[in-house]
Amino acid sequence: MILRGASRPDLLRQEVLADLFEASAARAPERTALVYGPLELSYRELDELASLMAHHLIGRGAGPGRIVGLWLPRGIDLLVCQLAIAKSGAAWLPFDADTPAGRVTTCLEDAGAIGIVTGHGLHTQLAGCPCPVWDRSELLHKTHEPLARRSGSSAQDPAYVIYTSGSTGKPKGVPVSQGAICHFLRSENEVLGVRADDRVYQGFSVAFDMSFEEIWISYLVGATLWIAPREIVADPDALPLALQEHGITVLHAVPTLLALFGADVPGLRLINLGGEICPQAVVERWATPARRLFNTYGPTEATVSASLAELHPGEAVTIGRPLPNYGLLVV
Repeated sequence: MILRGASRPDLLRQEVLADLFEASAARAPERTALVYGPLELSYRELDELASLMAHHLIGRGAGPGRIVGLWLPRGIDLLVCQLAIAKSGAAWLPFDADTPAGRVTTCLEDAGAIGIVTGHGLHTQLAGCPCPVWDRSELLHKTHEPLARRSGSSAQDPAYVIYTSGSTGKPKGVPVSQGAICHFLRSENEVLGVRADDRVYQGFSVAFDMSFEEIWISYLVGATLWIAPREIVADPDALPLALQEHGITVLHAVPTLLALFGADVPGLRLINLGGEICPQAVVERWATPARRLFNTYGPTEATVSASLAELHPGEAVTIGRPLPNYGLLVV
């Protein structure tokens, strides 16, 4: 049996990830894009920093069809560098800060990466790296020449590569095209409805593709991202208090974390769950008349998620129906 989502050809566009961010930066340049501790960057400031870094990356060979590693601790620097790689036209290959250096070099070699952007001391672990190692600070040197911009980018180019363990335990790279991820962001947000006035929690590692729902849907609509400090990301007592303190309205999370929260977060208007089976008890506790609760499903190869259900108390938990322009084959 085949299930099909709504037909929405208007969501299928010839665009790349950097186009989505740049449109929001042009539309509302002074809106706050990123918050991390006392640091804040507006969309204009974030665009300027990433454009400068992209200029230097292009000078080092980054561009459409090329892959650049990304290995930094969570924070503003990480997201600036991620955007810079996108603005160069290249695809990024992300690693969690805790990834063993051996796995980093293995994946870089397997992917044929032309270099890796790192910093904060991580570069010292990359002796014998199969590609050039670029410290983020090198990519922020001011220049008096006109900034180089990506050229020749297309929706068919890779946007990022995620390495999974694979069924054999050997790392397996999954490249996702610019067109596929841009369409996913538009398609899922047609259902979720994240808005420019939202403050969105950013807690997932960029090496986990659910981070796209946090980061890039926010960029798509011009919302504000609050980057949680590492020490509270997995703390079910401290995190809900921090979400309330910082006025977070949108939370993307795995059900396990939400189930452990020690307190409610009244300011949340939207919760999007994924990555695991959602228990009924989570629905009964968190779905309210003032808050929408969603459950998503989909493998990395299908571009983050493929189906979505809005969950309600007293109703069965399902993975819902296909997103607009998606299909599910039940076998």
